[in-house]
Amino acid sequence: MGRFESTAPWYARYRPRYPAELIVRLAQAAGLDGSSRVLDLGAGPGHVASALAPYVGEVVAVDVEAGMLAQIEEPNVRTVVGPAEDVDASWGRFALVTAGRSFHWFNEGVMFARLPLVTDQLALLGDSITQSDAQSRAQAIATELLGEEPPKPRRRFYRELLEKSPFSDVEEIDVMAERTWTAESLIGLAYSTSVASPERLGAKREEFERRVRATFGDAEYHERVSVSAVLGRRSDQRLE
Repeated sequence: MGRFESTAPWYARYRPRYPAELIVRLAQAAGLDGSSRVLDLGAGPGHVASALAPYVGEVVAVDVEAGMLAQIEEPNVRTVVGPAEDVDASWGRFALVTAGRSFHWFNEGVMFARLPLVTDQLALLGDSITQSDAQSRAQAIATELLGEEPPKPRRRFYRELLEKSPFSDVEEIDVMAERTWTAESLIGLAYSTSVASPERLGAKREEFERRVRATFGDAEYHERVSVSAVLGRRSDQRLE
């Protein structure tokens, strides 16, 4: 079983969606229309692919976890099980390649060598913060129960990453999102991660749920988060 295979239903339900305004502005900035093809890498359950699908002709959603891709239902989203690093010129051309909260899992050297073969535009989507205070507290309970977190790759600022890549002409689109968390949604969110997946918690899952509910009670936790799409273009391909 892959790193996120057991998390797929939780990921689809509890991971925050991207604001509709952000998707619209990204589609406009990238010049997408009904004839466009988009490639979404590390697609998970399709939070980016499904959101962009109404604005384009086809989205190709790629992920190593078949269970994640099985959550996608849009008819013009074609799913491919495999690593993002498999992309090459044989895949054809895409108006835009996207990655939502996933690029840090890829081999950057391989990706930046291969992506220019298929596109002139790359958009990386994510939040301004990795976790809110409420999310961090729930994750800390899992860490207390299980010990050290599994190793994760280092995240980098998307603008910094793209400015040093072949897609160095960067435009950043920012939208504010309001979210509300409860004990139940924080448990679901935790189950969507590699740190506190149901598989990793195992027999300690019931204790985890009990401690999260005791910590947060019936309260609601509200947050405002800046969500961004950092669009990088090859320097000689900027849209007018």
